[in-house]
Amino acid sequence: MASKFESSIQRGCDFIHDFVCSPCEEDRLNTEAQYFCNQCTKYYCVNCVPVHNKLFKRHSVLDRKDVKKWAAAPGTVDVLERCERHPGEALKLICGDHDQLCCHVCVAVDHRLCSSIQHIPDVARDIRKDPGFRQLPQQVAVLGKQIEDMKNDRKKNSSSLRKTRTAIVDEIKAIRKMINGILDKMEKTTVQELDRLVADQEMSIKKDMESCTQMHDELKNIIDDIQSKDSSGEPPLYIGFKKCEEKIKQAKEILQNMSSVVKYDLTFRKHNGIEDNLSSMKTFGELNESNVLCKQPCTSLFPRDHVFATEGYKEYNLKMSSDRYDCHIDGICGLPGGEIVITDFNNSKVTLLDQEYRVVDHCDVKYPFDVCHIGGNEVALCVNNDDRHELHFINITKGKLVTTRKLSFSHKCNSATHHGNNLYISSRTALYVYTMTGKLVKKLYEDKTGSSTVGRIAISNDGKTIYITNNQLITLDNLGNKLATFTDPDLWGPWGVHATTAGHVFVCCCESDTVLQVDKDGKTKLATLARKQDGVYTPTALLFSSRSSSLALFFSSRSSSLVVGGEKNTLLVINVQ
Repeated sequence: MASKFESSIQRGCDFIHDFVCSPCEEDRLNTEAQYFCNQCTKYYCVNCVPVHNKLFKRHSVLDRKDVKKWAAAPGTVDVLERCERHPGEALKLICGDHDQLCCHVCVAVDHRLCSSIQHIPDVARDIRKDPGFRQLPQQVAVLGKQIEDMKNDRKKNSSSLRKTRTAIVDEIKAIRKMINGILDKMEKTTVQELDRLVADQEMSIKKDMESCTQMHDELKNIIDDIQSKDSSGEPPLYIGFKKCEEKIKQAKEILQNMSSVVKYDLTFRKHNGIEDNLSSMKTFGELNESNVLCKQPCTSLFPRDHVFATEGYKEYNLKMSSDRYDCHIDGICGLPGGEIVITDFNNSKVTLLDQEYRVVDHCDVKYPFDVCHIGGNEVALCVNNDDRHELHFINITKGKLVTTRKLSFSHKCNSATHHGNNLYISSRTALYVYTMTGKLVKKLYEDKTGSSTVGRIAISNDGKTIYITNNQLITLDNLGNKLATFTDPDLWGPWGVHATTAGHVFVCCCESDTVLQVDKDGKTKLATLARKQDGVYTPTALLFSSRSSSLALFFSSRSSSLVVGGEKNTLLVINVQ
């Protein structure tokens, strides 16, 4: 048996266990328990448990795998006061240095050097009067409500995912149906062409056979005539002879011409491109998984009715040495990673910027207009002139801009935005809705009172509200019904419009050189975040000058800033709060 000195050393050093063997403890030994008996309510080590099991064969013994089921032995700790790290010990102390509840084992092992160890009964006096304690039920209730709301949001998200799957499957089936239709049409056209060629060949064969029959009959008739004139004298025979020679000559010429065609035949050689193209495509389209993250600072941290204020600004010169003209920034959109994509109409290019607004890559595209984010690292670019009305899909892969496909339209394609599985395209006088494959869903809105009545477009995160700029800011519902028309002295020549995921709406104006925040209903101005006459942006006079129009606008939730572009080389980044 160990001496008292040895036992006290063991108990005062790191050989302290969360559960101590009960028989060993009675013998003043410190042995870690590996078993617990519910009937005896005692703990046993590996040496003592065989003796217990021999004496009490019907008792239920739990090992360390079921340690959570071990009941507290008589005189042990209540669940609330039990130390989570050492379940056999009670929480009696608090470490002020770490603001941590401790049992005597915690103090011995982890808090030996801490200077502020207090007895819980001392610091717990008048706890019922503590405001924090009194507010605890309310805080838990509020947090419980937030947890329940999060569960409901995730439940709705799951339902939305299932609906999205159904919509995508419908689109895939529509693509398959379209491809089947194309293939059916190709098959029909090919068979029709085959039938035409067979008919032509059969007609030629028929003509040859008729010629042969005619020649044979004519020659036979002449011979028969000659033979019948044998007793009529020589002149008739001579005439018959000469006619027969002429007919033989004609027959030989006809046979000679016919013999040039040994056989009428048809062959078929398939277009390898069809099979090659289809076999090279494993799916009908690209599926992108995305998690919409909120990284501080983020608009979702602000209430929907939050009014922003300007905190500062910075200008970035985007002109490259290869640019022949000043940059004319006509479109701006952001990617999930914080990169920015802009279009430069004057220099016929699309440019990728990193999070610090430095040029990463660019590609040449004639007549680039607006650009919008589609999903993942894909954007859609409006390309438009008198002959071309297209939407180019560009994928950003390893810092490179790569065009993957194009859609063509019969109307102008000046602006675009994306929601769900639909594209919203502005033609300057109308707003169209298309599927992602370019199938027209409907003409949502039209205004023929001018040449530019549907400028730029933005759509709310829930897809229920659409914002359109012309000489005013027009708000529509998703059925195309006009909900509001907004005018304001600061709203002069509105052009760029942007709706954040949290519901904040911003508009930039190319005539008044202003950037406004408007309420979600599109009826009220909440703030003028930038204006020329404020003198805030005039030191360089690159963007907000009388000859520089604000055309494109984007809100970066990562940096809580408005990114504004126009007709000069500078990108203006306005920090808001």
